[in-house]
Amino acid sequence: MRIAVISDIHSNIHALEAVEKDIRENRIDKIFCLGDMINFGAYPREVLDWTRENCDIVIKGEHDAFVSNPDDVFLTNPYAIQAADWTYDRLSEKDFEYINSLNNFYEEPEFILTHDEPSIPGTYHFLTSLRDAKETFTCFDNRFCFYGHAHLQILFVKDKDNVFVEKSGKYRIKEDQQFLICAGSVGQPRDRDPRAGYVIVDTDENTIEFRRVKYDVEKAAADIINAGLPEVFSNILRMKKD
Repeated sequence: MRIAVISDIHSNIHALEAVEKDIRENRIDKIFCLGDMINFGAYPREVLDWTRENCDIVIKGEHDAFVSNPDDVFLTNPYAIQAADWTYDRLSEKDFEYINSLNNFYEEPEFILTHDEPSIPGTYHFLTSLRDAKETFTCFDNRFCFYGHAHLQILFVKDKDNVFVEKSGKYRIKEDQQFLICAGSVGQPRDRDPRAGYVIVDTDENTIEFRRVKYDVEKAAADIINAGLPEVFSNILRMKKD
């Protein structure tokens, strides 16, 4: 089976449509979404419609929860709060019902899906360090744990008692290994690579592949400004490595 895992779309329909094209070209069997579908970008309803229609499993992120029920999540970033107010005004009752129907955690024997810290979902901890990964591996027995929130593509591998970060873009799975897989961000990458990011896991070929997809970044950035959303979210889209 070939599974595409997407996360942190943040209302960026331009990036999402590019990822959808790449997913179709890669003969994907299932699509999992790890949350933060909305906020920051100019197309929240379009993104929610897409996830409803195309994703097999969807997890709720903190920005989804905050837009729908602000009392459920504590946000301090004034730009995120401003964008959430804008987003709230553009959603329908059907959209809120959909968001409220989602959980922030999903588990099967082979894998876990969560938006953030898999050991205590809902803390919104950024799991990016090897030290944190070593501690988190002690909290689950499933082979794969997929998470988002960090807006980075990271692969932590546990091989017996050894835990390491795998740097290659495509990793061949070995027997008896466990994996913490941060899927990256479709709509707001934070690694100074403006391309949309997601991950493909092939359980037949035994591979984990991080994908990056080009899209019209300038159009997405301009739409954020034209919508009256905070400019910071437009600037993030344009960030590149020196």
